[in-house]
Amino acid sequence: MLRTAATVLLLILALPADPAAAQNRAQEFLRRIPEAVEPEPHGKIRTKTDGSRINLPIDPAELDRNLSDTLSEACSRLRFNQRRQGKYYVIVERPNAPPVRYGYAQGSGLNLYDPERLSGPEQLYLFWLDGTSECRVYVTTTP
Repeated sequence: MLRTAATVLLLILALPADPAAAQNRAQEFLRRIPEAVEPEPHGKIRTKTDGSRINLPIDPAELDRNLSDTLSEACSRLRFNQRRQGKYYVIVERPNAPPVRYGYAQGSGLNLYDPERLSGPEQLYLFWLDGTSECRVYVTTTP
């Protein structure tokens, strides 16, 4: 009860006797709101451009024939993967569909995690959904 009475007394004392002065304070307060909520200027805006694009001619119709079930299963068990996802990638242009970005690794060991030594030295690997249980690995040879 004492707390409520003290709050009411403070509110009465804080209110100005002149309504014009109260309106001026309110307008001043509203004028300063944009200054208080305006975000600080930030640096240069960067889009996601990490990784290096590998220019590799891939026929999208041939891609399904190059799917490796064995390597795809090993990929889903995290035993055949890219060392760093997105470090290297290949863009495959498809007719009447948007392009698809695949992860890239080489059998020589470039960006490839292969503890069971399933890779071939002259093979290139394209990864789709690497690091998930739906991982798919497509195998092609160097052009």
